[in-house]
Amino acid sequence: MLWVINGLIYGFFTAIYMLFNQHYKINGYILGIWRGFGICILFLPCLLFYPLPTTPYYWLMLILQGLCIGIYDSHIFFASAKFGAGPTSRFMSVVVLLTTFAWWLITPQQFIGLLSQGNLLITLILILCGFSFCYWQMLDSYISRAAAIYTLPAVLALAAMSIITKYLAVEAHSLGQGLSYYLTVATFISGLYNLILYRRQATKIRRIKAPQPLFSKQMLRPIILLVGFSSMLIVAKTMALRIAPNPGYVTALLLIAPLFIYALNRNYKIADNISVKAGFAMIFFLVLLVFLVNGNFGVDE
Repeated sequence: MLWVINGLIYGFFTAIYMLFNQHYKINGYILGIWRGFGICILFLPCLLFYPLPTTPYYWLMLILQGLCIGIYDSHIFFASAKFGAGPTSRFMSVVVLLTTFAWWLITPQQFIGLLSQGNLLITLILILCGFSFCYWQMLDSYISRAAAIYTLPAVLALAAMSIITKYLAVEAHSLGQGLSYYLTVATFISGLYNLILYRRQATKIRRIKAPQPLFSKQMLRPIILLVGFSSMLIVAKTMALRIAPNPGYVTALLLIAPLFIYALNRNYKIADNISVKAGFAMIFFLVLLVFLVNGNFGVDE
């Protein structure tokens, strides 16, 4: 059950990750640039100790992972600054459902077994109905609908990232090789993606006002913090996904992130009142889904 411990660590640092730009409110592309290039530079010496992957498909997955990270980073940073970490984390919880079903599509044997068991199938349908109702209730205002629409690309990106991360970790010759190339190649691609979008945004903004600079003295501390805890987040996530039977199980542990965020916002008296009740009710049904697929009910994957 080591993956559970690493998954919980991943969930905790995800909460910090979402709270980060709620506090600093820095341009999301700039944070994506520094997060990507900063982690890459930090771990670049590790490549000296591991051989180059020889499979073209592995390199393709690294590039796709980098693009997904870039999309995820910028959307989460912008959403946290605009809507707050609480609503962002609750809407991001949908990724648990997407990752679990995506994994079932990739490995359909266990899902076919589920379909042959009436009680399990009916229970799954009831859970999905409860989840759908709560998610619909979350969209009861203009601002919550705007938050849901804005976070959707990040939801899709994180679901894809979870599956790709498992592939990169399992197909690598060793855990060290998988981590090293993830922490350098994929993060470099993510930084490059955000740099391109930042330059495009800056060109448009420059006609009206000066864009936020890529670096200032005030940004040094936030950048160091971002690179530090993001590195630990990636290591914990990769280690958890490498040994977890289903990547949906690891993303399910991300459900602790909204709890951490809500508690910290309450402690620091930060407003967090967008879709709170419906959001946590939705998370309840996601927890039931986790019990269904992780319990001793004949569903192993």
